[in-house]
Amino acid sequence: MAEWVAPARVLPKIEEVKSNLRRWRPLDWVLFWGVIPALLLLIYALPQVVRDDWFTLDTVSPWRIQTWFLSSYTHSQLYPHLAGNLAFYFVVLLMIFAFEENRRRFWILASWSFLAVPFLSSLLTILFWGVLGRTTTGQGFSAIIGALLAYAMFIFVVWGIGEKLEVLDKPELFTGSRARYVVVKALLAVILALIVVMGLQMGIFMDVGGQVSNGIAHFGGFITSLTLLLVFDLRYEKRRYLDTMLAAAILVGIFWYGLYLARLVKVVTGG
Repeated sequence: MAEWVAPARVLPKIEEVKSNLRRWRPLDWVLFWGVIPALLLLIYALPQVVRDDWFTLDTVSPWRIQTWFLSSYTHSQLYPHLAGNLAFYFVVLLMIFAFEENRRRFWILASWSFLAVPFLSSLLTILFWGVLGRTTTGQGFSAIIGALLAYAMFIFVVWGIGEKLEVLDKPELFTGSRARYVVVKALLAVILALIVVMGLQMGIFMDVGGQVSNGIAHFGGFITSLTLLLVFDLRYEKRRYLDTMLAAAILVGIFWYGLYLARLVKVVTGG
């Protein structure tokens, strides 16, 4: 699949955004802005008994494999669950359409988010609630949104910094002072760390309208999307400093989330 050619960096940033938006094909707009939201609404319109039996993940019946995938596209509440997820999805999708300049990366991340993340989030849900010794049901688009949000935040940073990312690997090409060079590198490390912090916030189990948000599914989608972006960058871009700092942020994020889960298990099980 052919890559897009990045727009010339001499263009003002707003012109780059316009150029990126014009590069998308009609099929891209129809599929991601029309078909996927319509699918969510169609599944919501099904009778509740059908959704319960065929679409909703239930840790008591993990052998219903179709629910591992379909539960991520299922909602039983129009507002705020489905409406909120759709609104968040459109914002994140707009960021991706505005800032993405690499078609190969887009299709890899889109395929991962829409096809693989549902299975991953279901597996994490089943395993974690098994450790807790409790049962639960799961549904919702949030894990996919988490994966897309990580993607959108990463490409926004890459788009915003642009060719300067390569300069960070070659201090002799940096036009400012040594102190400024160090500050720029430190700021990039902080930005990547803050992206992972967003994933940690999404991973918190919270009471939302009498229901507990599925934190582990959200974090799983978010952090695995970042990891896939890291692998892609290592394979095709080879931006050493960016990749090193992103890898470090991911590892620290996984470590802290593991500690959070361990404390949560201890509190719930009384261990």
